[in-house]
Amino acid sequence: MKKIGLIAFCAAMALHGEVFTLGQIEVVENVGGVQKSDTNVVTIDEQQMQKDEIKRLSQVAYSTPGVYVDKKGPRAEQNFYVRGFDSRRVPLFIDGIPVYVPYDGNADYGRVYTFDLSRIDISKGSSSVLYGPNTMGGAINLITKKPSKELEGNLGYGFETGRSGKTYGNNVDLNVGSKQELFYVQAGGSFMEDMGQQMSRKFKGDANGNEDGDRRDNSVQRDKKFNIKLGLTPNETDEYAIAYVNQKASKEQPMYAGRYTTFSQKDRKWEWYQWDRQSIYFLSHTEFANSFYINTKAFADEFKNGMFDIDKKEDSKYKDNAYGFGLEMGGDVSDSNTLKFATNYKHDKHSGHKIHYTGRFGTEPTVTFIDRTYGFALEDTHKFTDFTKLILGVSYDTRDAIKAEDYIQYKGGGGGATNPANWKLTSFDVGKKHAFNYQTAIKHSFDGEDELSLSYAKKTYFTSMKDRYSERFGRNFANPHLKPEVANHYEVGYQRNFGEFLRLETSVFCSRVKDAIGTTSVTRFAQTRDMNVNVDKAHYKGFEFAAAYFATQDLELGANYTYMNAKYKESGESTIVYDLPKHKGFLYADYKILPKFGVYISQELSSSLWNRVPTGRSSHIDHKTAGFGVTNLKLTYEPVESLSVEAGVSNLFDKNYEYREGYPEEGRVFFSNIRYKF
Repeated sequence: MKKIGLIAFCAAMALHGEVFTLGQIEVVENVGGVQKSDTNVVTIDEQQMQKDEIKRLSQVAYSTPGVYVDKKGPRAEQNFYVRGFDSRRVPLFIDGIPVYVPYDGNADYGRVYTFDLSRIDISKGSSSVLYGPNTMGGAINLITKKPSKELEGNLGYGFETGRSGKTYGNNVDLNVGSKQELFYVQAGGSFMEDMGQQMSRKFKGDANGNEDGDRRDNSVQRDKKFNIKLGLTPNETDEYAIAYVNQKASKEQPMYAGRYTTFSQKDRKWEWYQWDRQSIYFLSHTEFANSFYINTKAFADEFKNGMFDIDKKEDSKYKDNAYGFGLEMGGDVSDSNTLKFATNYKHDKHSGHKIHYTGRFGTEPTVTFIDRTYGFALEDTHKFTDFTKLILGVSYDTRDAIKAEDYIQYKGGGGGATNPANWKLTSFDVGKKHAFNYQTAIKHSFDGEDELSLSYAKKTYFTSMKDRYSERFGRNFANPHLKPEVANHYEVGYQRNFGEFLRLETSVFCSRVKDAIGTTSVTRFAQTRDMNVNVDKAHYKGFEFAAAYFATQDLELGANYTYMNAKYKESGESTIVYDLPKHKGFLYADYKILPKFGVYISQELSSSLWNRVPTGRSSHIDHKTAGFGVTNLKLTYEPVESLSVEAGVSNLFDKNYEYREGYPEEGRVFFSNIRYKF
């Protein structure tokens, strides 16, 4: 085995547990240090998460090529784009189970913690059709831990603080597992508290007087999570597991701290006093003769959210439920051919209402939306030789809107929007939308030390309930007739090991989107608002490059770079693409100074990007946010194999920067971690 592959193998063995194979959708293998899969997948293992201080899923974007930070400032959400596609079009899965919120398709990656994960798989563009419907831009699958010994676990504690004593944060996590001959148990829990964001010393205040620096006002977050998994292994091949997850969280929304006094949301002050999720799911794998297998899954999720508007004295209460099941079967139909079939079903329900503590409205009626989504997929892999294979995939998907009602203004009348008599609970048109998807990929290795990949995929996005029905607090009119968006992905990728010390990965990609959601101006009830329509086109093209150089046994150097050329055509006219920089990079050096002492330094790089600053219902300002570089430093000491102690600084030079205008990122923060494995 080559040195690069050996290093990766030893690092994985040093961590407790193993990858929960029942939770995999994409089969990813590391052969001699070269990652092999049937689609275009990047993996982040447990060791990498700890090295790059990835405690929240959103932090993956800082160091991963092709993945971009998406900070939704006015909603206090953290997500990311995958090659230009947002989290609605690149859905989140945990152990192959979809976990995005049914109403808007988002998940808030700032609320998704990594303490119980063994691996993160990010599929770009042509993700496997076995995931099911709605993976237009790819898929993100979080794979949890599974025990490999009779008793094992880890306990961790982290502390961080800025120069202000009011900006401290704590996190505690515990995982424990046991693997017996016929069963295993895995349980874990975590608590994370952030008492306030530390502002950079270089922040000079804002035009509206909402922020004066030091500790960011209204920026407290708290999360706690518990999970348990029980698995049965009656023989060497079969496995049956049931898992339960309970998470409770709350978060505050910092106010706008930018330069525009005309920003329409400058006075918004929200608090999410409830962001709770419960999930239970079942997974199984059964093998029969001649390598034939059947995988099944069933799940039920409940999301409860409460949001209070402090200024308007309005309380919004939401409840989302999702349940579904899936079946995958397959096997070798010949010595060179493997065929897989999958079917997936998901039932989504959203309900909510608003309580007005001032004014004439009082408690609004509860509104309800229901969708059913199901699909059928077929994937075939043909091996011409040990070095060459062809993968073909097709799927047919349906989204059936069952019920849609909202409390909306239906006439003008005296008082307009402020008169409750002009509002009523209104039902929308519902119906079915269909999509046929297909894709192909050729994988070839010239000598076993490399892999060349050529792929094409046609993928579809069924618009969310929010896309179709939301009036966005009176800024939009609903449009229940939105068509699915369609993307065509093209990619050429190549990766290679050069001897024992250098690994290179590169890819060139292009994605073309038609029927993209844009807006048009509509006048109703003497009001002019925007309305979502399928009028736009989008093109995303670029390339990615990554390198890892093992200079010595104790020194590793690495870098990655992504170039993105994005174009968006709105009603035939080219417009600015927001929130995506053309250039993004990441550099690191990992040096083991002494056998038990190491230093890790990284540099995040981003070019400038455009933000859309709304100033009214149909008006906005285009703001160009400056590019930046952020330096992070960490020292690690391992007195014994089972114990590690870390201390470091994020944003070492206290850079004042932002991804979204008016919502600055954290300044210099000192952190420490201690982790014990048993």
